[in-house]
Amino acid sequence: MADENIKDKNVELPKKAYELLSRADKGTDITVRDDQYEFPWLMDSVKLCRKKGGRFRLVDSGKLDRSQLEWLAGAGADLYTSDEARAEGSELEHVNNACQKGGAFIAYFHYGPLESEEEPSSVSFFDLKDMGRSGIYFYLSNREIKREISKLNELAHACRKGGSWLVYYLHGPLEDSLEELARNETWIHVTDQIFQEPEDPALVLDKVKTAVSAGAKLILHVEKGLDFSLLRDVIKTQAFVLFKSSLFDYKSAFRALERKTRKRKPDFRAYYLYPTFLP
Repeated sequence: MADENIKDKNVELPKKAYELLSRADKGTDITVRDDQYEFPWLMDSVKLCRKKGGRFRLVDSGKLDRSQLEWLAGAGADLYTSDEARAEGSELEHVNNACQKGGAFIAYFHYGPLESEEEPSSVSFFDLKDMGRSGIYFYLSNREIKREISKLNELAHACRKGGSWLVYYLHGPLEDSLEELARNETWIHVTDQIFQEPEDPALVLDKVKTAVSAGAKLILHVEKGLDFSLLRDVIKTQAFVLFKSSLFDYKSAFRALERKTRKRKPDFRAYYLYPTFLP
C-alpha cells in the first residue's frame, strides 16, 4: 500500500509541473509557493513565463537556499517574502541584486515590530534600512502592532533612496502626521472606515487632500460605501479607489464613478500579492 502511495505521488508531480509550464507558456501572471514544485520546474517556468511576457511571483516559505533564490531572481522571478520566512537582511540584499539584473523585485512584508516597538524585532532596524536602501520593497501593517510614524518615516526614506517604496496598510483613523511619509512617496492603503470615525468627514477629506498633495499614493478601499458626493470628492483628489465587486447593483449611480476609477490602477508593486487584500 505504501509503495502505491509513493507511485501516485511520483505520477502527480510531473503532471502538476507540466501544468505549470503550460500556464507559463501562455504569458499570464503566475503566483506559486516555492514548496509546491521542485527547483528545476520552477526555473524552467520562470524563464518561459518571462519570455512570454508574464510575471512570475514566487511566494517564499524559506524552503529554497540563497543560491537557488538568486538563480530564480536572475531569471526574472519576483520574490514575495517576509520576516517570518527569512530573518537575514544581507541574504535578501544578495538576492535583490539578482532580481535587479533579471528585471524582477523583492516584496518584503515585515510582520514583526520595528526596533523600540512592543518587543524585540527578529531583524534589526539598521538592517531593515539597509534593505530599503538596496532597493527592496517594504510592506507593513498596523493591524496587529501599532507602528511608530518616526520609524516608518526613516524606513520610507531609506526605500526612496534605494529606488523602492514603503507600502503601509493603515487600519483605523487617518493619522495627522503623514506628511513625511507622503514626501517619501509612500503608498498608503486605507478603507472607507476612515470616514466612519467620530471626526467630521470634511476634515478627513482635507487630510486625504493634504496627503496626496504632499506626494502620498493613497489607495482607498471602499468596503461599506460612502455618500456619492463625498466619494466623488475623494476621486478628485487623485487618490486611487478600489471597490468591492458586489457593492453596487448595475443600475446604481455609483457605477459611473466605479468605471472612472478603473481607468487608474495602482502599480502592481503597490500591494502585497493581491490589490483587494488588506493584511
